[in-house]
Amino acid sequence: MGRQFDELMQKAEAVPVLRSNAGRIVVAQKAEGARVFDVDNVGFIDYIGAGGSTIVGYANQFVLDAVRKVLSGGVPEGFHVPLEVELSDTLGKFIPWVESWWFCRSQDEAFRNVLDWARNKTGKKRFLVLDGGAPLRVGAPPDLAIDPSNPIREVRGWDVDKIIAALTSGGSKIAALILDPLMGRFGVIPPPDGALEEIAGACRDNDVLLVLDERVTGFRVDRGGAAARAGIVPDAAVYGAALGGGFPIGVVGFQRGQPPFSSFDPLPTPHPVALAAAEAILSILKNDAVYEQLEKRTDQLVEGLLALADRFSRPLVINRVGSVFALYFTDRPVTDHRALKVCDAETYRRMAAALRDEAILMPPEMGRAAFLSSTHGAKDIDVTLEACEKVLLNLHQEDIP
Repeated sequence: MGRQFDELMQKAEAVPVLRSNAGRIVVAQKAEGARVFDVDNVGFIDYIGAGGSTIVGYANQFVLDAVRKVLSGGVPEGFHVPLEVELSDTLGKFIPWVESWWFCRSQDEAFRNVLDWARNKTGKKRFLVLDGGAPLRVGAPPDLAIDPSNPIREVRGWDVDKIIAALTSGGSKIAALILDPLMGRFGVIPPPDGALEEIAGACRDNDVLLVLDERVTGFRVDRGGAAARAGIVPDAAVYGAALGGGFPIGVVGFQRGQPPFSSFDPLPTPHPVALAAAEAILSILKNDAVYEQLEKRTDQLVEGLLALADRFSRPLVINRVGSVFALYFTDRPVTDHRALKVCDAETYRRMAAALRDEAILMPPEMGRAAFLSSTHGAKDIDVTLEACEKVLLNLHQEDIP
């Protein structure tokens, strides 16, 4: 590590979490475009993507200008602002099936309110999630859930027959199915063709609300999110990371009119800065060229990685939806947690650590999603593939008997 890093660690005795994670995660000084810079000003091409929030890259000038304008106004959190109306108008152009919006301070707060809404709307208390649902503490066991009073049952992801059976047998007690269309807890496990439509139909048939977790997929895999990509309309959808661009925000869109507020405390408003950032990001995403760039560069990276893996006889599977992808060292399709368990996680860790030494940031553990931004250029991909070639060659030589 560099001199500034070493000096920082000496001063960080009172911050044990920082010290323990510093060996795996860059201690960042700044970020710009597709790069994150550490405290010694070493730049890394980044594919961690702040959990999927960096669709337009870091420090986008248009977003920064919008944020500065709001900060200069001095309005703190806790006041309603005109930006709420402006953002709802813009969101409606992206997601026309939504009739009303809730704006929240965070994704967790948004999910907590959705659980209360579903429970009050249906008079039921139970929730169904897929076992690969993104780790928002909603898909956790009841003792770890956002609201322990809401019992949560898991069912095996993308086993459509079992999901429908659970909906059919428990429909009288299940308030909602909370569906992460990427099964993000396992990286990226895309649904089989037609699965989302079939599951959405089963929810309607059994009087169970469908709540789509669009925290990552919203505005990233399609301008209208996973719902538009699959051609379905949920009862509600939750948006967050990809909309906020790194600023904390949670947004809920409802299909049928304004939910009643009689049983709710007033929703705390997001900070105006987060609203301004979201409006600016959506203004950028109106341009089709952004999505074309994301697809083109992801194609380039994925095709290059698969070619290198084949060259060095490394069995590699890449699951991908749009500009979201995950790498698995295995020779079998990765379609659920059982397939994930038999993948070569140790080889992935070695590769990710070696790539970090080459100034490339991939998720440090297998089974986590990686992301491109619209600021990743062809040269960035070329540099990444050159680093991967070097790393895979070294791994090949290390593993020769």
